[in-house]
Amino acid sequence: MSLRAARCSDGDTPTLPPGPPFEARALTPWIGRSFTLPCGDPRLPEVCAGGPAPSPALENLVGLTRAWAEHPEWLSFMDPDAPNHEAKLLERALYLRRWAPWLPPTGRALDLGAGVGRFTHLWLDRGQEVLAVEADRRSLERLLWWAAGRAGRLDLRWTTAERLGDEGPFDLCFAVELLNYVDDPVRCLERAAANLRPGGLLFGAVEAELGWLMSADAAPGSLAALDAHDPLLVPGDRFVRTYSEASLRALLQGWELLLLTPSHYVLSGPFEQAAGPLSLEALIAWEDRLRAHPVLGPLHRAWTFVARRP
Repeated sequence: MSLRAARCSDGDTPTLPPGPPFEARALTPWIGRSFTLPCGDPRLPEVCAGGPAPSPALENLVGLTRAWAEHPEWLSFMDPDAPNHEAKLLERALYLRRWAPWLPPTGRALDLGAGVGRFTHLWLDRGQEVLAVEADRRSLERLLWWAAGRAGRLDLRWTTAERLGDEGPFDLCFAVELLNYVDDPVRCLERAAANLRPGGLLFGAVEAELGWLMSADAAPGSLAALDAHDPLLVPGDRFVRTYSEASLRALLQGWELLLLTPSHYVLSGPFEQAAGPLSLEALIAWEDRLRAHPVLGPLHRAWTFVARRP
């Protein structure tokens, strides 16, 4: 259901402008307001309220719900005062540099697993329309707060990517750091394809097989997952499905693959501490150098890709 159906928890819901989608410039009365809206996946409200995960992938939502209570400043990273704000924007800039030959300047965008709005806000700033889809209600709140006052037009869906209805057609879809954390990545891609126009573009990123082992946020006790050939599962904290080049190519079978390249050797990766603070140009230079290294090349944290719907 649309933002049109949202209700603020204090009973005083601001009036929305005409829509959906809604002019983001007119959404400033929603800043700082806690709200809920009808959920497209009936499992989510209980988990977001602190309940247990009914499926392995929703352990991520359990962990995220706890993290909002304990360290909200790290999750609300589109806030310019967040301690990781600059790092997250630099990471976004890295993606954009890799995608640049294919990323159109305009178009109607679907943001699957939108989080707090890192790519939604980028597209709004271009004056474009975005439908942001996210399983975590608190992330949707922050996405809206930091979208308010921008250019472009926005609507929201509180649901999982697997259960998204027919909302298209869209010109492009962001699915960044999503397909690792879902129960059914095949179904997610089916829903993305169903909502893209023919020839529409999918911009994505997934976790690779090795880089997470040496990253600063690796879960204690997770080393055994290296040989398990199953997703990493830490109950109450996380579920992560990693991909080899072969398994990612197999997942994207049926799409026209335009780009598939290793990424994140430095940011969120195994060499982040050793690299220290970097400009975008220095970051890209190190990424390229590490990718070409005969020993270190396989240790990237992520794959990034661009695919075209037939």
